[in-house]
Amino acid sequence: MDANSQGAAELLATLMRTAARFSEMGRSVSRDFFPHVRVEPVSDLAGPAVRLGAALALPGHDLVFETAVAVGEETFSVRGGLVLDGEEEILVLPSVETGDAVACAALLDRYADELTTPARWHVQRLLESCETDW
Repeated sequence: MDANSQGAAELLATLMRTAARFSEMGRSVSRDFFPHVRVEPVSDLAGPAVRLGAALALPGHDLVFETAVAVGEETFSVRGGLVLDGEEEILVLPSVETGDAVACAALLDRYADELTTPARWHVQRLLESCETDW
């Protein structure tokens, strides 16, 4: 297998792993905060771009955790973020371009980690703020 094929295989495996990580994070948070949190996967493939993440619905709020990878002619672009209620960007991970599929995969892994690790904390904080409104 040549270097390009190896890089493409690694990127594909990372995309699948990223989808699984967001899915597990969503299920875990939803289970821990049942019945106050519902989860839906974010999984879109549009031409040369893919979005992966999880959308969490809480009382009065929506949290969307997502990463995106776009493929250009000779580059890959990775970005990520956490958005509250479709408007407030709580966390914005910068868009980074690279010509190396292996570097793209490593960045995607890092972005997934930066988004999934604090998920429970964000949900807890929002639910506590909602309790005062109940």
